[in-house]
Amino acid sequence: MGSLECRAVGSLAAEAAEELGALLHGLSVCLPSAMEQVEVVLRPPAAAAAPASLPAGWQPDLRLQHDLTSPAGSQQDSDGSAGSRWTALQFSLHLRGKQNKELPAVVRHVTRAACTGESMPAFWQALGFAPRYALLRRGTRYALTLGGQELDVFLGRVLRLPPGAAAARLDGAALQAAEEVAPGRLLVEAVAQVPAEADHMESMGAITQLATLLAPHTTLQRPPRGPGEPL
Repeated sequence: MGSLECRAVGSLAAEAAEELGALLHGLSVCLPSAMEQVEVVLRPPAAAAAPASLPAGWQPDLRLQHDLTSPAGSQQDSDGSAGSRWTALQFSLHLRGKQNKELPAVVRHVTRAACTGESMPAFWQALGFAPRYALLRRGTRYALTLGGQELDVFLGRVLRLPPGAAAARLDGAALQAAEEVAPGRLLVEAVAQVPAEADHMESMGAITQLATLLAPHTTLQRPPRGPGEPL
């Protein structure tokens, strides 16, 4: 399934999370939910065919996401490893041009598909994808509606799973060994999903409005470029 994604990020000190969390809770259209999500990032094979529209030498990473807090994700395998339901995502380069460059968030096409299997990271690696890194996000998810647009906001910690975790089954020991990417800092991430054929500017307006509301606590801005992503 293809769509457009608008994404902006910020950060703040962990001790300031309670006040920001209360603000986001007040803006939410439903109760906040706990979030614990594994993301394994894989580099495509060098020989993989890439569309002619992409810059020479660049191919999008494959991202495999597994939600440990969803009803499906909570059903771990008998050996304690992460369950079998994953979401595979690939992002395009962010939209170019002066108009998009001045926007407060990055806009990218995203293709996502559900996949199920005993060890999806191992399956994709058997096809030639190479592990880049694996992360664990642990925090709270908020569902907001601003200006008639739906936003998904995450507030929490980002942890790096130990080397080799992306190439193996993710068991409880690997999750326990995860280390914070930025100790003492929390990630704030705002995402809007827009149908591929729709105008994303209204969602951008909602992110701009959210950035203004959160300004006393954090600065929402465009996320940095991914590894090897051209300007």
